[in-house]
Amino acid sequence: MSTSSPTPYRPTPGTDAHRLRSLLASGKLLHPYLSSKYFENDDDASINANVVAGSPPPPPATVETTEGKDHPSFFVCDNFVDLAASLALCCGASPPRHGKEEEEANDDDDADSRREKAMQENIHRRRLRLAADIGRGCLASNDVTSVVADNRNEAVDHNHNREGRTNATYERQHIVLILCDGMGNSILQSTLGHDDGEKDSTISSSTSSQSFFLRNNQPTRLRAVFPSTTPAALTTLATAAWPGRHGMPGWNLRDKHGCDFPGMMEQEDERARTAAQPPVQLLVLSDRIRDARSGKLASEIGFGTWDKVFVEPPWARKLQEKRSQSEEEPQKAKNATTGRRRMIYINAYNGDDYQNWSQGQNGDDTSNAQRGKRKYSDGTDFSAWFIGDDSSSATLQNTHQSTLFETAKIEETSFDTLGKPEGSTSAIDYFRNGINVALDSIARAEKRGDSTFTYLYTAHPDKHMHALGVEHEEVRKVVRGIETEVERLWTVLGDREALLSGVYDGIRPTCSGESKEVGKPSGVDAAVVVTADHGHVTVHEDDMIELPTDVLDLLEYACIGVHGKGRHGYLHCRTGLQSQFRQRWQTHPELTEHFLLLTIEEAIHNGLFGPNGVRIEVRPRLGDFVAISLGKETLVTPSEGERYKRACKCQGAHGSLLPEEMSIPFILLQPNLEI
Repeated sequence: MSTSSPTPYRPTPGTDAHRLRSLLASGKLLHPYLSSKYFENDDDASINANVVAGSPPPPPATVETTEGKDHPSFFVCDNFVDLAASLALCCGASPPRHGKEEEEANDDDDADSRREKAMQENIHRRRLRLAADIGRGCLASNDVTSVVADNRNEAVDHNHNREGRTNATYERQHIVLILCDGMGNSILQSTLGHDDGEKDSTISSSTSSQSFFLRNNQPTRLRAVFPSTTPAALTTLATAAWPGRHGMPGWNLRDKHGCDFPGMMEQEDERARTAAQPPVQLLVLSDRIRDARSGKLASEIGFGTWDKVFVEPPWARKLQEKRSQSEEEPQKAKNATTGRRRMIYINAYNGDDYQNWSQGQNGDDTSNAQRGKRKYSDGTDFSAWFIGDDSSSATLQNTHQSTLFETAKIEETSFDTLGKPEGSTSAIDYFRNGINVALDSIARAEKRGDSTFTYLYTAHPDKHMHALGVEHEEVRKVVRGIETEVERLWTVLGDREALLSGVYDGIRPTCSGESKEVGKPSGVDAAVVVTADHGHVTVHEDDMIELPTDVLDLLEYACIGVHGKGRHGYLHCRTGLQSQFRQRWQTHPELTEHFLLLTIEEAIHNGLFGPNGVRIEVRPRLGDFVAISLGKETLVTPSEGERYKRACKCQGAHGSLLPEEMSIPFILLQPNLEI
């Protein structure tokens, strides 16, 4: 069940909900998937919440449409969710449905049903095209029907494409996804968009004219999810679902399991007593999924399985189940199009709960993986969940421990070096190590004839920007160093002989436009995607705003903070005081001038958490209101205000709807191979 509105939505003029739509129409704020043109037509009776509640169709710049300007296909943009879904398709998994809920769907042949079906097909068509760009697929005319039916568990023959070739849906042998935390388009432009004459060893050979990243970027193709934060984005990457569906739309989300009764501790009913738990603040990007307030593990306070924390299963689990079924049934194995693409996960956080959830099962206990040394995840929840472990299935654990998945842990820059030369130098060195680990894995797979999906995550430049602000010179060095290493990766992938040699540390990126030598070996069939989970803004001490005491008196939980939470603050009111809270908020100009105060229902109506509402399991985590920043201003806790204002220290932050936060790169590198 989801919370959404099937009726036309018209915000009352003068309200913050109406103000939101005006700012979205002007482009001062960016919607996760609807263009400014959608909101320019707010007075048009044909534009209503049905578009928001349905699956958004592709933008005309990406997918051709015969529909006119009144059709929703004119108004939508590709999103990070679409990238996640396309990668799932390339790996042989089916992303979750994005139409109406199963219990809400019907087979009536009315206008709304036809519109819903058209929207369902549109979203899959756009994702198929994105998957085809990445995975070298042949977009057959019946592919849309196939994917829609597959998501409905209907029998479909995927075996033949338009040309009649077998298993040709996504033929790319190697797919590499590099996610650079916080590296939004505005960061790329500010660090790489001009030549300041500085000669730096981290600058690639093509920077003086136009950078490798900027030259290959499609800056208008992708938008971040809302809230523009790492947990929301990484959970989307793992599930191909919107934040309103997967359960992690932010940090330190407040939730509670069980119902209390009078005198609970005196009752003899052990089951009732243990079912009721106090409210918790879910912390997922940690060594273990736990309550941020008490420090207790989530499993000890009512969240017995990861599926109670992440309410949408990761697509890697679906992929494992698919492969397990095909292995059990020889005929299905013979006809399967999922292939045996190896899944390779490289980051500094393999071993924490979040990475285990998304990756794999416990392996050796080595704390640091060296180049070329592979190990399974260290037993933390998010890693296992990401790869598809459900924390209880021995079958899945045995499957991915054998052949499907491998992980490597790289080091990350320590906080005490940030702002110092060794900080950026170490960050680049560690990223170089990650690139080498990826090349090693691809080289081994290439020798075996295997296909691969490699996911390399780095916490930079986000970690530097949080500590130093966006404009710091160390941030510039880190971004340029990342660019150089990605260009080196692409150079090696373009030379199969160099890749298989295993000696590529000294290889330098080639100059832009340099032709290959006659007789030089061709490269491998690999595509590389470079993107980010969000962008960044610099928050100075004067931009840090503390909630007034009379406002705090009406709240029981304020999910705010300088590094991101305070740019989309989830505010939980004391029971029955919602209207009084809004009234008091309106009496403080420092709040009304710099933030939009929306009820969660208003945010859902406007599609901020995704096009098909919010799951009922997720809704309590959002509270009563969300306070969305309109500029650099950020809501901070009293202790943060005292700490940073006293030190006169700026901080990087993200989480709102500013273009700097929502516009993310889509850098797609494709080989020029005739296969």
